[in-house]
Amino acid sequence: MPRLKIGDRVRILANQPTPFANLEATVRGVQINDRAVTPLDRYVVTFAWGEEQTFYDVQLEQVERVR
Repeated sequence: MPRLKIGDRVRILANQPTPFANLEATVRGVQINDRAVTPLDRYVVTFAWGEEQTFYDVQLEQVERVR
């Protein structure tokens, strides 16, 4: 079962070199790993300017929504 779901807000972790480090995005798709290894689940995210990118579970942290 994936850790994140469509609509969740996430932050791209800076533990690997990426131009998207520390930016926030919204999960738009989930690609579950067929071997049931959760860290290898992939997520399609959309940034505020409309660009979509794909990241592994371990590259993302969930951002708490302000209520």
